Amino acid sequence: MASAFTLCGHAPAEIEQELEELVVSAQRLPGEASKTTSAVTTLDTRELEERGVLDLIEALNEVPGVFATSQSAQTGGSGSVFIRGTSTSYSQLVVDSVRLSDSTAPMGNFFSGARLDDLGRIEVLRGAHAAIHGGESVGGVVWLETARGEGAPKTRLRIEGGSFDSLNGQLSHSGQEGPFTWFLGGGYDGTHNDVDSQNFDQARAALRMEWAQSENLTLGMTYRAVDMRYGPFEYYGSNIDHIDSGLATIYANTQLASGWQARFTLGNYRESYDNDGAYGNYGTDLDRTVLSTDQSFEINRHHRVLGGAFVEQSDFRNTTGSDSDEIRYGAHLGWEWTPVESVVTDAVVRWEDYADYDDQVTWRIGASWQALEKTRLRAGLGKAFRTPTFLDLYGTTFGAGNPNLNAEESIGWDFGVEQRVGENHMVSATWFENSIANRIRSSPTPPVNLPSDTPTCGLEFALNGALGEHLSYRIAWTWLGASLDDQPKNTATSSIDWQPTEKLLLGFGASYVDERSYGGAPLDDYLLLRLYGSYELRETVSLHARIENLADESYELSNFNSLRIPGAGLGFFTGVTVEF
Repeated sequence: MASAFTLCGHAPAEIEQELEELVVSAQRLPGEASKTTSAVTTLDTRELEERGVLDLIEALNEVPGVFATSQSAQTGGSGSVFIRGTSTSYSQLVVDSVRLSDSTAPMGNFFSGARLDDLGRIEVLRGAHAAIHGGESVGGVVWLETARGEGAPKTRLRIEGGSFDSLNGQLSHSGQEGPFTWFLGGGYDGTHNDVDSQNFDQARAALRMEWAQSENLTLGMTYRAVDMRYGPFEYYGSNIDHIDSGLATIYANTQLASGWQARFTLGNYRESYDNDGAYGNYGTDLDRTVLSTDQSFEINRHHRVLGGAFVEQSDFRNTTGSDSDEIRYGAHLGWEWTPVESVVTDAVVRWEDYADYDDQVTWRIGASWQALEKTRLRAGLGKAFRTPTFLDLYGTTFGAGNPNLNAEESIGWDFGVEQRVGENHMVSATWFENSIANRIRSSPTPPVNLPSDTPTCGLEFALNGALGEHLSYRIAWTWLGASLDDQPKNTATSSIDWQPTEKLLLGFGASYVDERSYGGAPLDDYLLLRLYGSYELRETVSLHARIENLADESYELSNFNSLRIPGAGLGFFTGVTVEF
């Protein structure tokens, strides 16, 4: 649901409302969460960290409608994010306002090792939102922003080690001096995992600097870099994966006139992927430059115009020779109408030239109604599309491609309700459906477009709140009536925190995944339990510990062609956080 309430953390609900009053992903500009017509959830990275949730993949499982995992290996293997019954390639990844994923650059490489400690905002926008974000946003959009500095200058060091020879840490310096804010961080993550020949290590860095030149103009820049290695992965000929990537942006947030807000972003993303194994070498190089603007003009208190435009140049090279050098461009225009204070409606249409797939026109309409003081209703309907991946078009060593594939198109809708119960509890439920035309069946090869529409549908449910002054809880559950690739019908996460004193936090969590196959052999369901806690030794020093897979559950992540990928067993981790 579009909610001002976070699914994680242990603050009372009324405090959470103050913290989560804005969302960005729904319109690519900050807006009040209570007025958005989209289903969007914002996660608080610091509250997640207090509960020992450090990986982005694990954090995304706290969002209803989302199931995140790795189908290829344990930590470091390519990540998969299933939103509303679609698979990974049906959703967009946007980092610092720049789209990183599309048909040439899947989001799996980014999710393989992404951490939370250098992220300041995580939003998951669910449903068909191509009218704002463009192609591949059939299932939804994962919106990430690099952390911002604030307050007095401080240095922060967090180190953790434990089972499977795991060690991770991050050192950052951030703060504010007058109109200048900054965040600079660097980290290392390494583990041997709980399986032989699955070593993972990565070095990473993140930077954000902002200058509030005046009340009407803020200038800024970001930079993110990762150098990651994974392997040797014995299941596929002792493969070793190496990913080297960097994202740089410069941007301006400005008020051009009274009621006229605008953002201008110039970004460049480079990613080099190399896979060496017994069966040969496969590598890709991507260089993408994007210039975009997003604008909002408030005519009066009832009407607001939304708009935006972009141009994107992508240079993609790989060892199979299926290279591409493409330019994409387009624009969107929208209208938000608030006839009365309790009702918000909006409509957006987008046109873009999508290189080899000509013109694409998408649209979305939505409405939100604060029906009663504690009850809110929301609905949306939208058209989206997805172009074939390079693997679908040109094939791999495992099978032929099909260069004559058509782009997929979808019509998706949802209807949801949010209900506050008492002062400290919030419950939300959303029903969603999607119909995908020209669905691409990738296996067996060569890929083909299916003649009939492919449906997805299901129910998202979330409940969170506080029980008195010392207990807080959160629950997220998704039921799928129809999905792509035989996904689990039920997935759920829950946790409860007990904070008897200001210095001590203890918690218990559980996650459940139903039977599924992902197109391979059937996999059993599993239930994972965890314990976590932290203790503040002094104002600037705190200790933390967690136990993962408390019951030492035996389970599998995937099983393709008799290649069984096991999940991690019982693990214990502990560390310290110091600020100075």
